[in-house]
Amino acid sequence: MELKKDIEISIVVPVYNEEENIGGVLDEIIEVMNCYGRGYEIIVVDDGSTDKTFEILKQYHSKHDNIQVVRLTRNFGQHPAVYAGFSYARGTIFLSMDGDGQNLPEEIPNLIKALEEGDFDFVQGWRTERQDSFLRRFFSQFVNRFISKATGSELKDAGCGMAAYSRNAVNRLLQATHHARYIPAEISWMGLKIKSHPIKHRKREKGKSRYRIWSLFWINFDIIASISTVPVEAIGFVGMLFSALGFLLGFFIFFRSLLFNKSPDSLMIMTSLLLIFVGIQILCISVLCAYVSRAYREVQHRPYFIVRETLTDEHHPHSTD
Repeated sequence: MELKKDIEISIVVPVYNEEENIGGVLDEIIEVMNCYGRGYEIIVVDDGSTDKTFEILKQYHSKHDNIQVVRLTRNFGQHPAVYAGFSYARGTIFLSMDGDGQNLPEEIPNLIKALEEGDFDFVQGWRTERQDSFLRRFFSQFVNRFISKATGSELKDAGCGMAAYSRNAVNRLLQATHHARYIPAEISWMGLKIKSHPIKHRKREKGKSRYRIWSLFWINFDIIASISTVPVEAIGFVGMLFSALGFLLGFFIFFRSLLFNKSPDSLMIMTSLLLIFVGIQILCISVLCAYVSRAYREVQHRPYFIVRETLTDEHHPHSTD
């Protein structure tokens, strides 16, 4: 059992089917924080795991008073799970980190130091030597640049799950009247004081990432759609561009047949034009549907997450023990 201290730091760890990793992650966090010497709690949010993750968390909760567990009814996603953890946290400084073992707990004091010394509201980890696949790094770089331009912020690694937050930032997130699908972009939009801080990153040693290429594409698109209307505005430009190309192609075929007395292959021309315009329509409809679906989620007023059960200490205001 850890020594009882006033809770200064709340560490939120969202997990989904991480039975192979979560034990090692918690052991590392406990070791680092006990050496750090400041009062802390760990809030692990089980985001609808279907393996033995929750059973492992129950064992850790029974052995450590400062490990709290929030179990959600299903898989809501990483950022809703972080929100759930924040809603149960009691500290004045907040940390979030992934439960797959790729974030190093030894970086926690470094992020807290950067947060406090610079009086920042949000300090996000910047994985300078990221140990991920090319596609994940490619999507991340694209989104980083877009978010930086859209919000005027200096976030260098918007996809990093390891970050430090002030109480002010967390309060604003929890009080927001809409559901932010992506926390770093939301904080950037709020105009809070933010910073990127270099951290180490390591390869996933056990298990597999649940993110596939197609899901990564739509996750990153949802991030962009959550902070900007640029994709919708770009539809008009794309439509005008392809329409202009269609007219130019038509004029080219007309003058070619007129000047050189050659009969164009009408079937091939019509097929090509049809494919172009159908493709454009499908693309435009997909983008519009993405924004409509976001509006649909908001007007339904569904909860961002639903808690199935909690394992907390007897002094916790949400205690159900």
